[in-house]
Amino acid sequence: MRAGLRLTTLMFLTLCATSVRGQSQPLSAVDSSRQLAPGVTYSHSYNRKARLSVHTLTVDLRNPFLGVRVGKGLDHISGLERVHSIAHRYDSANAGIRVLGGSNANFWKAGTLHPMGPTIIDGVLLTADKYRNWPSIAITDDGTVYIDSFHVDVSIRTRVGSIPVSQLNRRRDSTEVVLYTSYFGNNVPFLDTLGIREASRDNVTDDSESGIDSVVLAQLDSVWSMSPENGTLKLQFEYLAPPRANAVVPCRITAMDTSVVAIPKNGGVISFGKGQFPLFYSLMVGDRFSLHSTIDPPIPDPVVQMTGGTPRLVRDGKVSVEWVEAGLKKVRFVNGNYGRSSVGITRGGDTLILVVVEPYSRKHARRGTSLETLARLLIDRGAWQAINLDGGSSTTMMVEGQTYVPLVGNRGSRKISTALMIYERLATRRGIEPKRGGTGK
Repeated sequence: MRAGLRLTTLMFLTLCATSVRGQSQPLSAVDSSRQLAPGVTYSHSYNRKARLSVHTLTVDLRNPFLGVRVGKGLDHISGLERVHSIAHRYDSANAGIRVLGGSNANFWKAGTLHPMGPTIIDGVLLTADKYRNWPSIAITDDGTVYIDSFHVDVSIRTRVGSIPVSQLNRRRDSTEVVLYTSYFGNNVPFLDTLGIREASRDNVTDDSESGIDSVVLAQLDSVWSMSPENGTLKLQFEYLAPPRANAVVPCRITAMDTSVVAIPKNGGVISFGKGQFPLFYSLMVGDRFSLHSTIDPPIPDPVVQMTGGTPRLVRDGKVSVEWVEAGLKKVRFVNGNYGRSSVGITRGGDTLILVVVEPYSRKHARRGTSLETLARLLIDRGAWQAINLDGGSSTTMMVEGQTYVPLVGNRGSRKISTALMIYERLATRRGIEPKRGGTGK
């Protein structure tokens, strides 16, 4: 009797195992999940066999109490900062805002530390040029999300003519027209007076303020004399309406000079360089002009947030790792098992999905993943369109102020250029009417 029971039990277990093996199993079943706020869910899964640890944030974009924002390291074009720190600064500076989570975003250039590809924060332009054929994610004023390979054209238009802007927040040629926004620094050229002052304290024997001041002034003179902005024609302006990309923003001239010009918090500086620009001489303090920007491929509405990565992973609900189209050449980057960060949207565009895969860790039995597997993970979670963000040692997932990826926590995570943050408008819960869009303001 017992032998027959054991045989029957063995046959039943074998049948169950065969049935399970015959089914298409998901890459990773959800091990834990919780709601951070109405419309925002964080989940984690771990596939022991594949050593695949996946963290996911989903955001209901139809919820007017929620927002998505790009954060910049140190609020500076060349700044690097940890994701949790970027989020904490934004959270602290904006009453009624609570950052729920986020990940790292753009790749950045090794030399300048500038984000690669067009970058927009709260409608303010940081960079405009498309990098190769890399994709970006754009968020409009009403919260609609688009994914494509975007390029931004910028120009200034006055009553007597129009001039295209050649560069943003960086001068490469003495004849270029350059737009400097608040993310460039306090002035044009950027003079790090605080950094120079602190460094001077270690290099002068006279530690009085007057002694340090003399050293600071000498170093500032040296920086100024070597700056490509030395002697250029500069126009300081203020916005007369909230800044937006892919829009026409009215502005007013507040100062004109060829020396050091401050960048106002609610405006910028346009440097005409050392070329021939007769239009400049027709302008006066108090005059108005408009800042025009257009995005290609076209988007129908003003854009308030933009960041990007490479390559595209999902197109129309199917795996489409477009690394060749993006101009990538390293097969190892595509097929290797690395830490990965990514962002996608659902078919109806009503849900944003952040998927982060933990990087290799022998101690914690983590392996990382390829771009193709990352695309499948995104599709499993509902992505219709998706792109890869910076990854490897930059891979970060932060939830409610705590860094979950990498496992070393807040202090051990890497400083990165930009972050993609999810936040909740707390003021709306006290009866204040919610405001749509991605700015949180």
